[in-house]
Amino acid sequence: MSATATAAAPAANTATIQQLRQHQVAAAQEPADQVVDLFSSRGFALAQRIAQAFSTSNAVPVAFRQWVEKKLPGGGIDYVENTNALGNCLVAIETARAVGMSITAVMQNANVIEGRLTWSGQYKIAAINASKRFTPLRFDVVNKGVIKATYKEKQGWNRENRRYDFKDITVEVENLECVAWALPGNMAFPPNVRTLADAKALKLPVIESAPVSMKLAVEEGWYGKAGSKWQTEMKHLMLQYRAGSFFGNIHAPDIVMGMGRTTEEMQDAVVIDLDQDSVRVTSTEDLRSGVAASAAAEVMQKNGIDPEQEEPAATPAAADTTEAGATTSSAAPADAKASGLDVDAFAEKLGACKDQDSLDAAMDSLRALNPTDEQRAVLSDVYQRRAAELEAPAGAPPAPAFAPTSRRARGTTPSID
Repeated sequence: MSATATAAAPAANTATIQQLRQHQVAAAQEPADQVVDLFSSRGFALAQRIAQAFSTSNAVPVAFRQWVEKKLPGGGIDYVENTNALGNCLVAIETARAVGMSITAVMQNANVIEGRLTWSGQYKIAAINASKRFTPLRFDVVNKGVIKATYKEKQGWNRENRRYDFKDITVEVENLECVAWALPGNMAFPPNVRTLADAKALKLPVIESAPVSMKLAVEEGWYGKAGSKWQTEMKHLMLQYRAGSFFGNIHAPDIVMGMGRTTEEMQDAVVIDLDQDSVRVTSTEDLRSGVAASAAAEVMQKNGIDPEQEEPAATPAAADTTEAGATTSSAAPADAKASGLDVDAFAEKLGACKDQDSLDAAMDSLRALNPTDEQRAVLSDVYQRRAAELEAPAGAPPAPAFAPTSRRARGTTPSID
């Protein structure tokens, strides 16, 4: 290998190391983990990435899939792109944030019908029962005998009238009628009450839905649809699902629509710790502060800084002799003594930080010590010099050694608050 090639190799390695350091610095400056927020550019970009991932899954309903299977007359399968999939997924993501559910649960329990995201009857019943506002829903089913009911069945397209023709179809069905009912959630359910009639006989504060009957199912067109479950023995389950949905729409629309708590209430939620002798309430803001302090302490410990160590009281430093032989006192000023902060010791802590995270954590801990403006200015200068040293590429000449801060010019550098 030639001497020129040999000399070039270290330069290439140095460039690679410099790139790695620059990458580390850029990664350290990246903001914290982003959350979904449709009203910020980064939050909306994250929502789109999540929506794109869901749209490629076949474990979500058809309305949310990017590609939909279409059976061909010959028995083959073709895939048709669903241009609404990404938008539907974004709606599901925003709904999940509003109602406090997982995105998958929203997609599995919601249906897109005529441009509206509607919940299944099963979900509405679950949401009502989970709210504890009422006792668990009960369903009262009564057979009112055989009746005849009529519905309209769509026929062919009428070119002259420019509309579909409809034909009246009359069917004979058992007129089952179902009512969903419950009592207020703060009431104990009487053990001797089994039916709605029993509850009314005792004059209990019954809360009930509008009745859902087979006659209603026929006249509303639910019965006559192709593949309708109302024509099978599933009609009993369909009656209860529909009655539970009616109950939620009338008596608990806020629960069904996810409006039980506002965004502000969720942000200001409190955590209650129950001890044997006391109850302690912690706000969300306090929890965040505690997490931040814990993270800062962990970084400081990793770099050899004890976050629990109290700052020593300011003491006069030893006299220093100048080149001319004059003696200059390096004692801290009176305001430094009053604040209880040893500026030189804190500057040494800043100089001992091995990365930007520990440097920031140490500087954040300065706030708790109530430094004076002069102290903050001096330590701000030390902070900036140490940060520049950490960001300097490998092989760069080291920054000048730190002078004792008690003899540095006060108030000439910007402060970091």
